[in-house]
Amino acid sequence: MSLSNKASVIIVTYNHKGYMKECLNSVLANNPLEVIIVDNGSTDGTSEFIEKEFPQVKLIKSPRNLGYGGGNNLGVKHAKGEYVVILNPDTKVKENWLEELLKPLEKEEKLITTPKILTYDGSRINTCGNIDHFTGLTFTRGLNESPRKFNEFEYLSGLSGACFAMRRKDYLEFGGFDEDFLTYMEDAEFSWRAHAKGFKILYVPTSIVYHDYELKVPPKKIYHLEKGRYIILRKYLTWKELLLILPSLLATETLTWGYSILNGISGVKFKIRGLKDGITIKVEKINCDRKKLLKSLDWRIPEEQLSYSTIDRMVKKIVNFIYWINYKVIVG
Repeated sequence: MSLSNKASVIIVTYNHKGYMKECLNSVLANNPLEVIIVDNGSTDGTSEFIEKEFPQVKLIKSPRNLGYGGGNNLGVKHAKGEYVVILNPDTKVKENWLEELLKPLEKEEKLITTPKILTYDGSRINTCGNIDHFTGLTFTRGLNESPRKFNEFEYLSGLSGACFAMRRKDYLEFGGFDEDFLTYMEDAEFSWRAHAKGFKILYVPTSIVYHDYELKVPPKKIYHLEKGRYIILRKYLTWKELLLILPSLLATETLTWGYSILNGISGVKFKIRGLKDGITIKVEKINCDRKKLLKSLDWRIPEEQLSYSTIDRMVKKIVNFIYWINYKVIVG
């Protein structure tokens, strides 16, 4: 039996009917044990289309939108595979994608794998795993680079929520995605939790996914990103660590406030709202080796992402210097 035949592929959809045919045809061609679609109350006929065109797929209809994390948690509960693979609906996958993604899991315990994700036309990199920063920021790794780059297997600070794989038992022991994150940052929190629990995140360049993605951070997204960032910091760090990384936190606040201001009054309002909700929502502290956790995260942010001028990039160079000095003091 191939590894693919031991895997349940979970796809959460909300009004993604236009992507379903190409996505499901490509996934089914990789011979998984099963494909589970969790439909989060779509109104565009997604469920009806799947029932008609793909009767071999297990369809779970949720009467309400559970969010990306909640939908995946529901799907994994119904999965039968030894491995679970989380996949975005606005994707298509390459031949042998699944087998390559699962191979390392057969050899190593406490592991999560994440593939090379290209843009939908394959012309550029979307992400080769994520960059999870020790101040809670998150970035796509390799964004807009040539698809011929990033060809080495590497352990990373962050997985991409667009696609990753792990053992089903590990996912359930994790407790799945934190459902306080309705959208955005759920993969960052999952990555922090993986490190806190002693797991490694492995980038698998031989597993290829195509994703319809363009980096945009409109004002409303600022709210979700900032709310999620504050929740993560409160969940995993104590006052001791927060004081130790205070110079870096202040540098990150400079960046996020600056970006919010550039987005006008709406950007500032969503930043304030994200701050308020992020520091007031109830969180459950995760006990772990916090120094080891911080050491597993990245200290440098990509200077080219979300930069619109030479001044932006210069500011990020200065901020990266602050991060580097502070990080060295913390982790030794």
